[in-house]
Formats: sequence, C-alpha cells, structure tokens
Amino acid sequence: MIENLQGNPWLGMAIVAAALVFAIGALQFVQRVSSLPPEAIRKSFHFASSVVALALPWLFATPWPVVAMGGVSLLVFLAMRVVPALRAGPGQVLQAVPRESAGEFWFILGVVAIFLLAGDDIVVYSVGILVLAVADTAAALVGIFYGKHKFEVPGGVKSAEGSFALLLVAFLCMHVPLLLFTDVGRAESLLIGLNVALLLMLAEADTSRGLDNFALPVMVVVLLDVFMDNSVAALVGDFVAILALGLFIFAFRNRTTLSTDALIGVALGGFICWLFGDWQWLVAPLFMLATYTLLIGRPRLVESRAFHADVLLAIVALPITLVTLYEPLRYDVLYLMYVASWCANLAVIGTLHRQLEHREQPVRRFALANTVKSLVIMVPALGVAWPVEPKQAAATILAVPAALVVFSWVGGTLKDQPTQPGRWWSVTASVSLGVLGSFGVLEVGGVLLK
Repeated sequence: MIENLQGNPWLGMAIVAAALVFAIGALQFVQRVSSLPPEAIRKSFHFASSVVALALPWLFATPWPVVAMGGVSLLVFLAMRVVPALRAGPGQVLQAVPRESAGEFWFILGVVAIFLLAGDDIVVYSVGILVLAVADTAAALVGIFYGKHKFEVPGGVKSAEGSFALLLVAFLCMHVPLLLFTDVGRAESLLIGLNVALLLMLAEADTSRGLDNFALPVMVVVLLDVFMDNSVAALVGDFVAILALGLFIFAFRNRTTLSTDALIGVALGGFICWLFGDWQWLVAPLFMLATYTLLIGRPRLVESRAFHADVLLAIVALPITLVTLYEPLRYDVLYLMYVASWCANLAVIGTLHRQLEHREQPVRRFALANTVKSLVIMVPALGVAWPVEPKQAAATILAVPAALVVFSWVGGTLKDQPTQPGRWWSVTASVSLGVLGSFGVLEVGGVLLK
C-alpha cells in the first residue's frame, strides 16, 4: 500500500491538500459555533497540520512533491492574509489572534527543511514533527491558560509555565521514539532527550512571531545528528555544560543590560560555542558578560534592561559564525578572530556608552581607553590558547581599534536610537570589517615578507 502511494506522488499531494482543506473548514465551523479563544483555534490547526506532515515520509519517496507543496502552501497562506474575502473567511482560523505572527510560513519552511535534512531517517523526521505538533502546542496552551510568570520577547510575551511544559513534552517526544525505534541505549536515549529538550526550551523561549515553528524542528534534526553518536560520558558533559551556563547567566543577570529573553539567548549561544568549539571558546563571552557593565557602566537610557534577543543576535553574529566554521575547518586562527570579535564588541559598546554621555565627542576620543578595556577579555582568552604567535597576537589587538575606526564611519546614528535592534547591525559590520581587515592585512604582510 505504501509503495503504491509513493509511486503516485500526485495522489499523495491530493490527499495532503484534502486533509488541510478539511482541517481549515472544520476549524472555521468550530470558530463560528463555539467560544474557543482564537489562539486555541490557531493551535488546533497547527496540531492538525503537524499530523498531516507526519505522514509525508510514507506518502513521498522523493523530496520534490514536498518542496512543491511547500511553495504552493506559502502562496495560499499569503493569499489568506492579503485577499479580503479569504482573510475574512478561512483566514480567520489563523489571523484572529491579537498578536503578530508569521508562524504558518515558518511552519511550512520548517517541515520542508527537516524533510530534506532527515533524508531516509523516518524516526528523526518524526521526532522533529512530534516536537512541533505536541511540545510546541503544549507550551502555547499551558502559557495561555496557566501562565502566571510572564516575560517579554520581541513581538509578545511568554511564560515560565509554558517553557516548562515544552521541556517535559519535548523530552518524551524524543526519549520514547529513540528508545523504541532505534539502537540507541537506554542511558543514551535518556540523556539525548534531556539535552535536546533543555536546548529546545531555551530556543522556544527566545523566539517570537512564529519563528519557533522553524527553529524547533530544525534544531531537533541537527542536534540528534550531533548527539546520537556520543558516549554517555560526552552526553553527561553536555548536560553539565547546559546547566552551568544557565546558572552562570542567572548569577550575573543583574549585572547586565540584557532582558530575560536575551539572557536566555546568551545561554543558548554559549552552548553553541561549547558544542562547536570547546571550553576555551567560552572564556571570552563569559568574561565579557561578567565584566562589561563594570568596565563601561550602564547607559542611562537603558537602565531598564531594554536590550532584547534581537540586539543580542546582532552582537553575537560574527563570533557564532566563526565558532561554527571551526568545526569543519579546524583553522586555529579562527579562535583568535573569535576572541578579537568579542574584544572589539566590548570596545564598540563602550564607545557607544561614552557617546551617549558626550554626544559631540568623536569616536577616536574614546578609542584608546576602550582598546585597553578589551584586554580584560583578551588576556584570559588568549591565555588558555597559549602559545600564540606574535603576528597573531598583534592582529588580535589591532582588530579592536580597526573596528572602532569603522564604527566611526558606519555607526554614528546608533547613539540617537541605542535600543533600535536594526541599528545594532552597524556594530556587527564594524566588528566584522575590523577583525577581517586586521587579520587580512597582517597575513598579506607576512606572506610578502617571506
């Protein structure tokens, strides 16, 4: 039977389309005759769509029908937003909620992505969909009906109760299938489920506007690929790293200008550094988190900890890119560039702080002092990687004033809107150009001198 369906992808596509149309029609009827909250209706469609997505590996042997249906679905959901008749009719199943969300679009992209990433591994694909269907839905519904301890994220609010519900349900969604349908041992499946569930809880708490519909299933597939071949000792080490990062962030939460969702992002980013690098890669970011408000103070405009995860994303974009490149490339110079990027970030943030107090002063007025402050991060971070060649140490140091020079050109408007997330990408551009320029110039110089 399965072979017959897989041999006729058009029939499978028709079955999927009919199931989704039926789900929308049924929920539209329920919406009209009941008093269910709009969020419950939306999450019901989310669950029904996930059940349909769960059947895709049994309906299709090749990716093209899934990719094609994904493209068509994106257009249909877009029409349900912009065409008045559709928005007022079936579109209300998704659009009646009082918050801004692109969850349906991220859902489609997430399903297509994990279908491609999982390949022939039906168990891994199914676990990704189960997390999307059950764990994410449980987090949302628990948050709606029982959430008492709220925290803000860009575009909405989430709750500690919802995050804990996701942790429990996501753990079961992974532990049980791995134990029953794979060769993974009991202890390994327990630790894999726990580690991935903890990271998913952090990611879900740190995403908004429906992005979790893409982030969670993709993280499941990627993390299972990383963890499933690990030993019990390695998995215990990963678990300890997650807990230690969480405790560190909690201990230093009142010394930062970061909001709750940004602090969660710090813990998640720290584990990425641990996962793709090693413990040495945690020295620079943790030293920066622990010391930056002592070194540069708290700008008066942001005493309310107004910097959210979207600002943090701009700050960590370069160092996270460098540590993920280290895993496949294994170039030691990437660690030095990584350290330089954290030091340059500290110097640029310190310069911005001074500009908020002395708006007419040029960047060069504060360059030397902030370069010296960056040594608080640089010295221990380079110390754990000793020995370092003189040329490499020089490039790491020179990256800081180079980033400040670039910031004086491209980051001038940030001081006028210091909490505007989009403007923080000027910091990323400054740091990236400073680091790449410093290491590039000295490398070319070294080659020419040979």
